[in-house]
Amino acid sequence: MSNFDNLKQYILPSDLLLDMLNIYKLIGKNSVYEESLKKNIKSIENATLERDVFFLCLLLDVNVTDNRLRLIITKNSTPRNTEEKIVANLKSVLKQIRTSAPLYGYNSSDLLSYINSIYGAKYARFSTSMVKGDRKKRIPDQSLRLKINNVLDDYHVYFEKELYERIFLSLMTYIELVNINPFTKGNEVASYLALYYMILRCEVDCFRYISFFEVLYTNLEVFNREKIAASMNYREGFIQIFSLSRLIYSLIAEGYKKLEAIIKEYSYEESVNKSDNVENTIYQLPNIFTKDDIRSRHPFVSEATINRILVKLRDQEYITPLGKGRSAKWIKTQKHEINYNQIIQYNEDDDDLPF
Repeated sequence: MSNFDNLKQYILPSDLLLDMLNIYKLIGKNSVYEESLKKNIKSIENATLERDVFFLCLLLDVNVTDNRLRLIITKNSTPRNTEEKIVANLKSVLKQIRTSAPLYGYNSSDLLSYINSIYGAKYARFSTSMVKGDRKKRIPDQSLRLKINNVLDDYHVYFEKELYERIFLSLMTYIELVNINPFTKGNEVASYLALYYMILRCEVDCFRYISFFEVLYTNLEVFNREKIAASMNYREGFIQIFSLSRLIYSLIAEGYKKLEAIIKEYSYEESVNKSDNVENTIYQLPNIFTKDDIRSRHPFVSEATINRILVKLRDQEYITPLGKGRSAKWIKTQKHEINYNQIIQYNEDDDDLPF
């Protein structure tokens, strides 16, 4: 049974309706946000693309060192092995989606093409598995390929005719994808890419400037929990979608809130020395902090600028590194009370900067 057949039977709770209204108030300000950033909008969108690639790699557990990951993503460094090729290919696919989503819909063949573009030609194909029908209701067996095509056809018809709220409809489609698993391999990345595509298609423009996959990764535990809960009555045709919808609406609102803060910071950085502003942020961070704490507050400041300031403060003995790689931290050493209980591991023989 298709869950879309039962859409008319869903009665939305009042709090969910209020969440929807709040999101559309924010979407209605898209042009204002774009105008605020138009001076450097291309570089901002490129920086967001790079962060999306980085956090999608974390979601997919791509086995590439932090340093190489950033070189491939930000410097287009030539991949050295299969895993590094996946990173470069992810960047290409996400860039394609960001271009296509506002203009066109997608189909199952597009998703399969994305998978094979990322992992290599002929990596995956459509599954030959069948979904059992119901003889009593005269519902025949159905291939997974046909099932996903029917779901996406319905989705696009409902979407274009605006028969249902588009984000809610997109989440229904996402859960269908998660449960159908129409491909022999790569279903996880296909579902992530489809969700990303649909959110952008719904004109949630904050994710043009704020990393969607960073927000998702930061809230991954609760997202996975709600995804499982939404699928509980999937085979009966009633996806339990309300809690997942509340979560996604809250993440979208969080994205717009973060965007407004960044626009404010961006406007300030236009009028002051960026290095001084980043350095001031470090002074305000906790005694132990990460480089990502700085990036989250200054997403449009270059890696080189952040690295230069960290080296400067290290040489001044204001901070010192704790470890290296993705788990690396920095600790303040001057004019601050240090909480040594926060330090779990510190390799004194490691002189590498945690870049």
